[in-house]
Formats: sequence, C-alpha cells, structure tokens
Amino acid sequence: MEEQGYIEIKVNNKDHTLLPKDVDISEVKDLISDIETFLYPERNDKKGRPHISYEIEEGSAKHKFFLPISVVLLFNALTKEIKTRNNVDFLDYKRQYIISKFQKVAKKEGLTIEFNSSLSKETNLMINSSTSFEIIAAPFYEGEFYLYGEIYQEGGKTPNLHISSKRYGNLIISATKEQIMEGEKRTYKVYGLKVKGKKSFEDDNLSDLELLEYIQYNPTFNKSLLNKVIEKASVNLSKITNVDNWINDLRAEGI
Repeated sequence: MEEQGYIEIKVNNKDHTLLPKDVDISEVKDLISDIETFLYPERNDKKGRPHISYEIEEGSAKHKFFLPISVVLLFNALTKEIKTRNNVDFLDYKRQYIISKFQKVAKKEGLTIEFNSSLSKETNLMINSSTSFEIIAAPFYEGEFYLYGEIYQEGGKTPNLHISSKRYGNLIISATKEQIMEGEKRTYKVYGLKVKGKKSFEDDNLSDLELLEYIQYNPTFNKSLLNKVIEKASVNLSKITNVDNWINDLRAEGI
C-alpha cells in the first residue's frame, strides 16, 4: 500500500477568531468538491482516484485531506508553482477556476487561505485580499459537434431547431430558413445534427450552436461494418501512446 500523507487548507479571518464550528456544511461541501476537482480535474480521473478521507481541526479552521503521498507531491508542485510564478496562467481551465474561487472568497470575506501539506513545514501558497490569482483561460473551446435526438420544434421568427439530446439535454440550434424548409418535416423525428459552437471546459455544456447539416438517423446495427471500421482504425490507434493527451490536443485544436 502506498505511503499516506495529507494536504491542508487553513482558513483564517481577520481577527483570527474562526473556529471549525463557524464553518457551515455548505462551505465544507464546496471545499471538498473544489479540492477533488483541483487534484482530479477530469471525470475519468475522479472515477479512478484513490480513497480520500477528510477532517476539520482547530487552528482557525484546518481542512485536512488524507491521501496517497504521490497526490500530496502533485498538490505541492502545483501550489508552489503558483506561488513562484505569482499567477495561474500555466494551469488548465478547471484548476484556474478553483484557485480563482478561493481568491474571490478571500477578497469578499476578508480571509487568508493557506495551502499546506505533510511534506513541508512552510506554507506552499497563501491567498488573501492582497493577492490576485485571477482566471485568464478561455472558459470554452470552439468546434464542431454531433448531436442525436428528437427534434421537437423548428422554425420561428428567428429560425432555429430545438432538439432533445440524452447527453446534453434540450438544445437550441440556430439555422437558416432554407435549412428549416428543405426536405421533409422533421418535428418529432429522431435526427443527427452536425453543428458548430462552443463547449464549456467547466461542465461540458454547449452554447452558441449553429446548424451545419442534418444526418439521417439510422439505428440499424451492422456488426460486420463495425468490425471492419475497428480493424482499419486499430492500426493508427495502436500508435497513440497516451490517449488522454491525444484527446486533449484535439480539443485544443478545436476538433
């Protein structure tokens, strides 16, 4: 079993009178969620993360997270680099967002927030009303996306389509009159749509969508065709040594 350690988020108010009993459960919930996201920003990372336990101690309010030492090393490296650079520019969007949340709370509530760990007696990073760790990364990326679902409304004074997608929920896609009128009436039919727009780094929501083309939905499963496609693609996919980095590169390019 890997050696264990802890990371600590120490919160002080101006008068240094803050106690654990003063911390509301909603604040604890937000803090736990934020630290989990800071350590494991992607959904797949969260699914495969190790066991993490939590406790709150006096000393103003010390929020401690007990976890493998390798994760403590990652936490130390990230927070110390923020301190050294005095900015969060190098972080991915989700981590920038978490640090900016701490910054906003520190300024609004007049708090001092320290990032410590079991590996060092010195504070890795301090955030207070005098610091300025603001988010600069774009909150979304632009690209083309494929949607599948039932079109439940089309037309309107400003032409658009309304589609119900299992993955993204109900979405509105702008279109031209020609796109709406061409071909058959599509209301209450399942279609695929190729669209362009923006996708949020924070929650994967889509916005500012424009219709590029319709894709006739065909639910028929052709196993033979699928096997041929997999066989053909496997030659190149086997050359990819790090799938996560490859996917992130595609996202950065807007694909």
